[in-house]
Amino acid sequence: MSSKLHETSSQPKIWLLTNDAVGLRNQAVGLAEHIGWPFEVKLVNLTKPWRWLPGHWLPKAHTRLTPQSSQLKAPWPDIIISCGRLGAAAALGVKRASGGRVFTVHIQNPQMPHHLVDLIAPPRHDGLIGPNVVNTRGALHNVTPEKIEQAIAVQSERYPDLNSIKKNQPIIGVLIGGSNATATLTPEKSRTLIETLRKVAAEENAHLWVTASRRTGTENIAAMKAALAGTTHWFWNNEGSNPYHAILGMADYLIVTGDSVSMVSEAASTGKPVYTLDFDGYSGRLNDFHSALREEGVTRSFEGKLEQWQYAPVNDTPHVAQLVRERFHQHRST
Repeated sequence: MSSKLHETSSQPKIWLLTNDAVGLRNQAVGLAEHIGWPFEVKLVNLTKPWRWLPGHWLPKAHTRLTPQSSQLKAPWPDIIISCGRLGAAAALGVKRASGGRVFTVHIQNPQMPHHLVDLIAPPRHDGLIGPNVVNTRGALHNVTPEKIEQAIAVQSERYPDLNSIKKNQPIIGVLIGGSNATATLTPEKSRTLIETLRKVAAEENAHLWVTASRRTGTENIAAMKAALAGTTHWFWNNEGSNPYHAILGMADYLIVTGDSVSMVSEAASTGKPVYTLDFDGYSGRLNDFHSALREEGVTRSFEGKLEQWQYAPVNDTPHVAQLVRERFHQHRST
């Protein structure tokens, strides 16, 4: 699968190597869009047993791809942005095949010796340091004011009563994730989350606008919709166009399940009050991520009350994009 944008022959060409996980792909796309040069999205996965080995052990990882993967063949790009361990492995294979000409950028921890990647942009809670490492406060993303404005226009045309709701009631945007390696979302927990949100919405005379993710799961979505019965709300359940960007733009408050660094980071890029809703325990790194943003006054743990506060929006994507451009030109001049 590929996506071509910004076709200009005189500009450097970029490949984005990642899998089909929305969170990973959006980070790579967001960085590429901010760089502003032509790019292609290439979804990659390694075959067994190669996918289980450290990426730098495979001299030709880019040739060990599954049939469903995008094939990686010359002519090589000028830059590769990878996200995810297998994307890093494939990127290193291409870099070696190009004789080192390709400039490689990895988002997150590449899980290989740092010197094998030209620039690494991991979140600071990963704890990576080095001359080719630029730490970010959260996840990179593709949320921009322009995309938010376009999404609001689309939803306003689709739902003519939206603007009147906005005038008369505060909107609580709710971003629901799901189970991950250390947290499990169940129908019972889903009902509890919605009951908590129903209570605060009633107290604030607020309108709930809820969006689920791929990881939420059909059983949890059904439990949430049942718990919302009899209330004024919108609920997106993975069918049709996702109003995610419109929610970010129109909500007065954002409540995000804490399982997703990407969703919390995207919400925090708006500068709006962001509450995290915790349905389970999280890993040490994820706890570090939440603790840092709370200490900096960006997010707060949701405890049933809504307040307004201000902070500098969290968005490291433009800074990393500028650094990629600078380091790439240095790489080409050596």
